[in-house]
Amino acid sequence: MPVTKVFPKDVDRKLSDVFTRFGYDGASMELLSQATGLKKASLYHRFPGGKKDMAAHVLKKVEIWFLENVQFVIEQENLPVEERLQIALLGISNLFEDGARNCSLRMLSACSETPYFQSSIASCFTILSESFTKIAVENGMDERMAKTKGMQAIVNIQGSLVISRAMNDNDIFKTSIAAIPQLLGFPEKKSVK
Repeated sequence: MPVTKVFPKDVDRKLSDVFTRFGYDGASMELLSQATGLKKASLYHRFPGGKKDMAAHVLKKVEIWFLENVQFVIEQENLPVEERLQIALLGISNLFEDGARNCSLRMLSACSETPYFQSSIASCFTILSESFTKIAVENGMDERMAKTKGMQAIVNIQGSLVISRAMNDNDIFKTSIAAIPQLLGFPEKKSVK
């Protein structure tokens, strides 16, 4: 039987899919092996610490994603402030498949190894919080209020993901994302009738 080449990017995506769907405690080595197409021995070769290393690797990839697709976008001061926010929010919507995909941060923040992952998870939320705060301040909001609103934006995203999944209604997430600009001080867009 011919050997099938497994690409690192595919392994990363498939590991993320398993942890996002089943959480840390539900992601067995058997599930991880089946999803990636790698034998358990190959997974241990790539990740000597086993499942814990795999989950930490997934979290690092999530952190990099937020740095590249949120923080970096928000820092592009050559673009209008509202445009930067819209680009970042579009990226977040795509990441969570408009509310159809669980958040790996949430799934890994409620498991038997949560203390091990705490700093990585906190780092991701800090990137989001600081990015939303920066946008609100640039939009003229007082810094203290901007920090509060930046954190509220994260709560809205996470909460709407949970509720969207529980109610099988992605419009809950989409509505929450659409409301973030107004939360951060931008005027409400009038809908065209």
